[in-house]
Amino acid sequence: MAKNAKFAWGIDVGNCALKAIKLALAPEGVEVVDFAVIEHEKILSQPEMLPEQKHQLVSEALDKFLDEHDTSGSSIVVAMPGQTSLSRFIPLPPVEAKRIPDLVKYEAVQQIPFPIDEVEWDWQTFQEPDSPEVEVGIFAIKSDLVKRALSPFAKAGCIVNTVQVAPMALYNFLKYDKQSLSNIKGDDAIVTLDIGAESTDMVISHGNRIWARTINIGGNHFTAAVQKAFKLSFSKAENIKRTANTSKYARQIFQAMRPVFSDLAAQIQRSLGFYSSSNRDVNYKEVLALGSAMKLPGLVKFLQQSLSLPVKRLDNFETAQISPEISITEFNSHLPGFGVAYGLALQGIGLANINCNLLPREIVAQAVWKRKKRWFIAASATFVLSGALSMALSKTQASSIEKAENEPMQQVAVASDAVRNNSSKENELKSQIEDLNKKMDDYKKYYDSRTLPIHVYEAIKSCLPGPVHTKDVNQLRLYEALTRGDIVNLTSIPRGQREQVYLSRIQIIYTDDLSQPISTIIAERGKSGMESRGSLGLGGGGGDEMMMDGMGMDGMGMGMGMGMPGMDGMGGPGMGGPGMGGMGMPGGGGNAGPTVASGSKAKGFVIVIEGATPNRKGRAWLSPPEVKLERDKWGFITRLANLGRPDKDLKEVELNKNAPIPDTDYQKQQSAAAESLPFDVYTEGDTPKAYFDDSEGDYISVESGTVPKGIGVKKEKEKLMGRAQPARGLGGGSIKELEELIDPLTGETISAVYAEENGVTKVVDNQPVLINNDYWFRVQFKVKIKDQVIEEAPQAAPAQTTKPAGLFGG
Repeated sequence: MAKNAKFAWGIDVGNCALKAIKLALAPEGVEVVDFAVIEHEKILSQPEMLPEQKHQLVSEALDKFLDEHDTSGSSIVVAMPGQTSLSRFIPLPPVEAKRIPDLVKYEAVQQIPFPIDEVEWDWQTFQEPDSPEVEVGIFAIKSDLVKRALSPFAKAGCIVNTVQVAPMALYNFLKYDKQSLSNIKGDDAIVTLDIGAESTDMVISHGNRIWARTINIGGNHFTAAVQKAFKLSFSKAENIKRTANTSKYARQIFQAMRPVFSDLAAQIQRSLGFYSSSNRDVNYKEVLALGSAMKLPGLVKFLQQSLSLPVKRLDNFETAQISPEISITEFNSHLPGFGVAYGLALQGIGLANINCNLLPREIVAQAVWKRKKRWFIAASATFVLSGALSMALSKTQASSIEKAENEPMQQVAVASDAVRNNSSKENELKSQIEDLNKKMDDYKKYYDSRTLPIHVYEAIKSCLPGPVHTKDVNQLRLYEALTRGDIVNLTSIPRGQREQVYLSRIQIIYTDDLSQPISTIIAERGKSGMESRGSLGLGGGGGDEMMMDGMGMDGMGMGMGMGMPGMDGMGGPGMGGPGMGGMGMPGGGGNAGPTVASGSKAKGFVIVIEGATPNRKGRAWLSPPEVKLERDKWGFITRLANLGRPDKDLKEVELNKNAPIPDTDYQKQQSAAAESLPFDVYTEGDTPKAYFDDSEGDYISVESGTVPKGIGVKKEKEKLMGRAQPARGLGGGSIKELEELIDPLTGETISAVYAEENGVTKVVDNQPVLINNDYWFRVQFKVKIKDQVIEEAPQAAPAQTTKPAGLFGG
């Protein structure tokens, strides 16, 4: 991309039309000097449309565009759909600037769910003024998708300079043009919706942060609803949808589309709830609506009522000037669909905030060669001419060189003395650099393949409650309801009886010395650990979905189903909360397990897990007492405490050595699975010690300050109840109402709340009665990589901690 280009075309090829804007640099900013909207003869996303037909229709629209508009001398920037791309925003640990590219490449390998040589990817760093914290944005798309999208351009002879993903182009437009976005402060946020034919790009602009998700609902879903209701062809249904407002059957048409209205609003609300769960203080100011689908009568009003936020349709550009040669009336009729094209053109003239380029590498190389080819020819001619001139100048140059060489030699001598005087400092710095490089290489040895962290992650997943761990008919019905997304049947089972676990945080930190205290490892290496944070509901059903920060990716779930919206990328390593003492096996006595010989150093991982459970038995269900070797009676934490341990190892553990091993298929399968893991739970010495630790858990309370972030969505009680109700009690005085945390999937309250009688807070002994709901918990432990013991000098014993009165104590 030529950042100094004076003109740029932003081209957004959608399913309904090709939309393009040409921007020019002007003294006052930018000016729209040309635009184009060329509708395809057929909507590309129709079910009966073949790939070859789509390619032909795009080529025809592009040929028409090139025939009618001048692209010479302009930078060409093209968009790729949000649902085909990946965007991640990840905080980086504090490292030297020169090491950032290597660290980013490592992160890219971890984050991109395809082999790195099969994708086009780019990155960009973001840093607040006067802040040492650096965040990196990683953007990727599969190479074959980009090449397929660019093939009509190549066929038409149109040279593309830049490929950008649509949500980031949308953000570039908003950041440059919308004053409302520039003026937001603190925790205020603007939500932008760009509803296309097949999907909706949702962008949350929160200060200088950005979060994006693509929702798989668009204008075609409204058309499909009309098609199904009236039994029409897709094209006829599309025409009826566009003219619904003036049709005599308007009521029936909107009634047919109503379920799509509701689904779209629910998905948006769910996404807002997910983002709020990780950013508790965010304050949504307004929703900006773009896209041709926003012309649908009633959609803006419906979203405004559903989201309880002001929704504004894009009806003007605030910063760009419109050329007098452009028909304002025609331009404004298409303006709601120009957001992405505007952002693309801004990048073409160098005024974008996000400047990633996903143009295939071989195309970039060809473009560079074409530009250099003419200079190479000119340089060859110059070389021949310079040969003749060099003979004439050689004598003059010789005398000049002889005169000048003495002075540099003197400078070299002075510099040598300075280096010599600082040699000790230089050697010290070199030694430090070598140590750091060695550690980085050691980390890469275990992370480059991505095998071990994935095994750890999958092992945690296998410990979650689900159909494999129970024969209880009610719980199987619960999991089936979650699989189908059947909220009615899910909530028919009392919340306190559900065997579910919601995980809001999983932190996996590699260390080459497990003998260190957990707190030390977290403090030193936490920021470089592999952490997922947000609110992932697990242990009950299906619907595997995970939402990662910067991108909503359906179908990437972990565990047995969504109880709350997914996860949001990487968070900090801070622990907080109650004390973290050492303890033995939860609920069943300490296990000695595999040991590390004195004088040795073991490599492995520290694992920190935070979450909650609605089960009213809480601690007894998560960590049942006296279960011994009966794996079918183990709880979630019991299974974690015995990761990687087959029955033959458990048999040798103190307190269990005389227990019989059940002869069941489940027992054998679970034991074999444990033995196949490349790691096992770590202990020190020959006796059970602080190998497994859970912090003191409690009921969830908004005001406690100890509940892990990411559990539930905060709601003010009076808003939730739909009425203002200042509770009365204590002699008629006001009682401060507790805010509530809500399960966004079911709408149930999960935090402690005041009991009420007839709208008045219930009081006993002059104190308000508190109703406790879900439990929260935090566990941390170590796992050792099998066969990775490294002989070394004896290490100092780790500091001992006291055992707390833990919720899941043994």
